[in-house]
Amino acid sequence: MDRFYIEQLTIIGVGLIGGSIAARLKREGAVGKVVGVGRSKKNITFAHQHGLIDEVAIDIQQGIERASLVVVAVPVKQVETILQEIKLSSNTELVLTDVGSTKGDFKKMVERVIPERVGFVVPGHPIAGSEKIGAQAADAELFEGKNVVLCPLEKTKNTSIDLVQRLWQSCGACVTKMSEQKHDKIFSAVSHLPHIVSYALVEMMNRREDTADLFDFAAGGFPDFSRIAGSSPEMWVDICRANRGAILEDVESFIRSLENIRELLISEDYEAIQNIFDAAAIARNNWALKQ
Repeated sequence: MDRFYIEQLTIIGVGLIGGSIAARLKREGAVGKVVGVGRSKKNITFAHQHGLIDEVAIDIQQGIERASLVVVAVPVKQVETILQEIKLSSNTELVLTDVGSTKGDFKKMVERVIPERVGFVVPGHPIAGSEKIGAQAADAELFEGKNVVLCPLEKTKNTSIDLVQRLWQSCGACVTKMSEQKHDKIFSAVSHLPHIVSYALVEMMNRREDTADLFDFAAGGFPDFSRIAGSSPEMWVDICRANRGAILEDVESFIRSLENIRELLISEDYEAIQNIFDAAAIARNNWALKQ
């Protein structure tokens, strides 16, 4: 396979994910020029001054005018406005991908706003990140050995899929393809629900009368479990809105699990509780061995 190279990559939203893509591709010599578009002047200026991007575009139209590939890396509620701008562009064969945690809503927006461009759209989701945000958090190693899921549309061209797949492989990622329905169901359980539970636990602790003592003595697993409650609230509210149906199902299932443990505590059936904990520990450790 030929070495991956594109003349111009445009990133709309040069934060942790967008900035890390730029950092890796520039390091690999896989891109001629990276153009950045962003709402925050401070963030986009930082990205430019620190070499993550080569040029700051004054608006989306200027940014995508000569782009071979556009990566949309912004909160969900901003995506439709961006698609409207792309619809107006004379660059009719630019390939478009995103990095969002939900794919069904992105598909619907694309098919509603830019149906004439669906052949060039490849929805994507890198399974990498942290609670840190902004261009200052960019890391060229962020995607090394990590999974990236692509959810091509029915009419997406193979050439478009190949371009986006090779971009991610150049970032060191392992690429998997699946439908947007399967994606959203999986990530509701393994990503969206855990974030909700982490936020809920920290919120519960924060409203108790002894909250100062709780945080003073929090140790052990609490820092690990609560870390993701430090993520962007704006982004996670968007995710809850975008994947509401699947998340509701998983929240209800989780509540039933908690209610079951509550009833076992009331009845002092510690043997049954141990059976639950044993099964969970085995499942978790079996998964960890594969990592």
